[in-house]
Amino acid sequence: MSQYCILIHYHELALKRDNKSWFEKKFQTNIKNQIKSLPYKSINTYASRVFIYGINEKKWTYYQNKLKNVMGLKNAILMQKVDAQINLIQDIANNISSNLKFETFRITTKRQDKRFKLTSHEINQIVGAEIYKNKKKSVSLKNPDLNIIIEIVRGRAFIGYKKIEGYGGLPNGSGETAISLLSSGIDSPVASFQILKRGVKLIYIHFHSSPATNKQSIVNCQKIINILSNFQNESILYMYPILKIQKIIMDKINDKFWVIMFRRVMIKLSCLLAEELNAKALITGENIGQVSSQTLSNIQAIGESSNYPIIRPLAGHNKEEIINIAKNIGTYEYSISPHQDCCSFFLPLHPELKAKTDKIKAIENKLDLDNIYLEIIKNRGIYQI
Repeated sequence: MSQYCILIHYHELALKRDNKSWFEKKFQTNIKNQIKSLPYKSINTYASRVFIYGINEKKWTYYQNKLKNVMGLKNAILMQKVDAQINLIQDIANNISSNLKFETFRITTKRQDKRFKLTSHEINQIVGAEIYKNKKKSVSLKNPDLNIIIEIVRGRAFIGYKKIEGYGGLPNGSGETAISLLSSGIDSPVASFQILKRGVKLIYIHFHSSPATNKQSIVNCQKIINILSNFQNESILYMYPILKIQKIIMDKINDKFWVIMFRRVMIKLSCLLAEELNAKALITGENIGQVSSQTLSNIQAIGESSNYPIIRPLAGHNKEEIINIAKNIGTYEYSISPHQDCCSFFLPLHPELKAKTDKIKAIENKLDLDNIYLEIIKNRGIYQI
């Protein structure tokens, strides 16, 4: 009698060596956190695979919606487990094919257990021939309507066809912590997602100009955090009111430097938060040449204000690529919702495109903003999920 289970292949964990078991435990813990509301009896890791036993196969849609958010997951397959005997494998494959409509098919076998006498190719041939005899359908190796997957692992055979692809990468929480500068636009949520795939735990920081601007950017950010929290167990958003410091900047310096100075303020406040929370880097959604503050000269002038590494995962992406990722992960809808951004709301007609770092530092030194930073930190808000 067959038993339903879910077989999971992980992504880059397969390349790990001495510390592989540590990554596997982290991966397994993240899987447990994702499916804790769904029935299962045990989760076991062996043969570079993760097996979830005691599931309710009728709830496969719920499992797949949860599992696709586990960083480090390459794919997950709903399987039936039997003893590794070719007749039992054929029976299940025939049952699968008899209940489905298709014109083309293929059999894909992985034989981890080399004690099983038949090779992967021989299993494909034997099982495929049986299905062809019963269904009279054509084999297509490239784009089949039905792909029956067979894996032989430690004396057991796993057979299935329902498969989902994951985002890959490394298990969340397997890296260190970083501060992600989150606007309510399209780019920074995607940048955050890309870094979450690298196992980094993210703490989010958002800057707003309320009450000069409406609070929609804050609302949008909170909705975006709700989405991004699917990819890590807990998320926290720090919301910093920077209107007072913006007014000082706008009152005392040439308007063409406003946005550059705003951005330096954001970087410095983010560095203070990183120091407070023992984070190791800052993450931004900057994209070379997309807006005036993102020319190479301006990126340099802004980045110089940081005493932490600034990681820019979208630096070389085009906008279409970023939008496609945003749609895929579910943040796009909230990112395009109308809002007033704390920088673009005060954007001058002719912003500086090639700022000189020394000049910007000299202007900043005259402003004496340190006490204002402390006031902003005191008045920050927190949103946690």
